Amino acid sequence: MRNALTVDVEEWHDTVLFRDPPAPRKTCFSRNIEDILTLLDKRGVKATFFILGELAARCPGQVRIIASCGHEIASHGYTHRSLWRLTPGEFALDLGKSRDTLGDITGAAPLGYRSPTWSLKGRGRDFLPLIREAGYSYDSSLYPSCFAAARGAPYEAVPGLTEFPPSVFKFAGLNLPFLGGTFLRWAGPAFLKGKTAALNAAGLPALLYFHTWEFDAAPPEPLPFYKRALQYYNIGSVPPKVDALLGGFNWAPIRAILNK
Repeated sequence: MRNALTVDVEEWHDTVLFRDPPAPRKTCFSRNIEDILTLLDKRGVKATFFILGELAARCPGQVRIIASCGHEIASHGYTHRSLWRLTPGEFALDLGKSRDTLGDITGAAPLGYRSPTWSLKGRGRDFLPLIREAGYSYDSSLYPSCFAAARGAPYEAVPGLTEFPPSVFKFAGLNLPFLGGTFLRWAGPAFLKGKTAALNAAGLPALLYFHTWEFDAAPPEPLPFYKRALQYYNIGSVPPKVDALLGGFNWAPIRAILNK
């Protein structure tokens, strides 16, 4: 069973906790990318990197380095604005600008898209066709509904567009996420490996995601306590957890799994 390994390439201040640009700070972005690539090379695995277009425009060399290592380049949108704050027209422009930016840098237009902060949820009916019309062939943005039957395998969301959903597990009749973001930072390694193994035993691929800023050894100071707690609690556990998961299962970029 091949599982999907994905990285969201964004800065720490691009998250939902920060609506306004922060005070200037020396970025750790390049070092984080280097550390992630070193880990993936050590484990001999390739990943899909969902990259913000505006960050790619500022750091095209980093995008080329990722691509030159054999990893898939995909779109995380141009900005990190929630789709709930975009009109369909604005979303279509964002999709095209991101795809063109990444295509110009790497020489190949990306096939995959992931929405910022998983904000495609609730807007799929209007926005999924726009993702297909922009030239993408797959999306990885839609968590299964809490009470619905979980769709753990890739499926056709709209004609010509495949959805590769993030991983969930069943608890008390609910679909609960576990393999990325806050859930990855807070859950224990044994729990993560056990749930991933259970998905594979059921014939379903897992989808692991983590952010470049989760490899940042020096979180920004100062931050309000609640923001620091939500975004940075147990962040130091992410690199070793990712390493353990990479060593315990078979991983590949989404494009390779879907044979795109």
